[in-house]
Amino acid sequence: MKKHTGTIVLSILIILAVIITVLSTFTIVPSGYVGVKVTMGQISDTVLKSGTYLHIPFIESIDKVMTKQIDQVYHDSIWGESSDQTAVYMSNTTVTYKLNPEKASYVVKNVANYDDDLVNMTLVSSALKAASRTLSTEQVTNRSFIESAAVEALQAAVNNKYGDDVVTILNVNINDMNFEDSYQDAIAERQLSEISYQKQVIENKTALEKAEADKQVAITNAEAQAEANKIEAEAQAEIVRIQAEAQAEANRKLSDSLTDQLVEYQKVEAWDGKLPVVQGSDNTFMDVSGLAGN
Repeated sequence: MKKHTGTIVLSILIILAVIITVLSTFTIVPSGYVGVKVTMGQISDTVLKSGTYLHIPFIESIDKVMTKQIDQVYHDSIWGESSDQTAVYMSNTTVTYKLNPEKASYVVKNVANYDDDLVNMTLVSSALKAASRTLSTEQVTNRSFIESAAVEALQAAVNNKYGDDVVTILNVNINDMNFEDSYQDAIAERQLSEISYQKQVIENKTALEKAEADKQVAITNAEAQAEANKIEAEAQAEIVRIQAEAQAEANRKLSDSLTDQLVEYQKVEAWDGKLPVVQGSDNTFMDVSGLAGN
């Protein structure tokens, strides 16, 4: 009975070993990964795309290397300073990067813990410090500036470490940033100055707009007065012209109506019945009225 039981157990073990051996001959490389074949410690330069691969068990193995986009968070605080030496502290930084599938074999050969250490804290810290030194205090406080500069600096760092086209840095997000107290005070003072400046700009603009409006009103009034004066002058000139034409017409008609008989008649009508006094050659006056009575 014991012999029979031992045979069953041995048979089960042999079957399990066969199953494990058969399963070990197959490796599935899922989507988002590439495979790198390792034969007795020797790493192949050939990169395997996603799929199912047959290999010799216990002699060959296939390492699966992820080529998906990776978001890695670095919680440590990183100290840096701006170009004008304002201290800045950055923490909880998220770096988004991606491995070039064609470089997977190189990474397996040269990076011991490539799953977690490909873009390590040392590279990130060095890049953030280098990025902050390229920016002024005003720029380093602006995430669009510091994060863009960090991407460039980190890309340069990984290129220097691994070579070009091995790792692509897609994004750097700095979740927490703090500055020296003196800088916070300077920020508050600058904000007050900007508010005062903007207020003054608005007041100046309003004053200029009012002055311009007053100027336009004065110009409009002056133009209106000038036009009124012109119209009045033209009206007066027209009146004078009409009066002159009327007087000329009256004179013409009067002149046409004056005949010799009418002139003599008007003389008689105008005479007062007195004869003129005539001055003689010896400066004596002679009254000729008496002659008329003789």
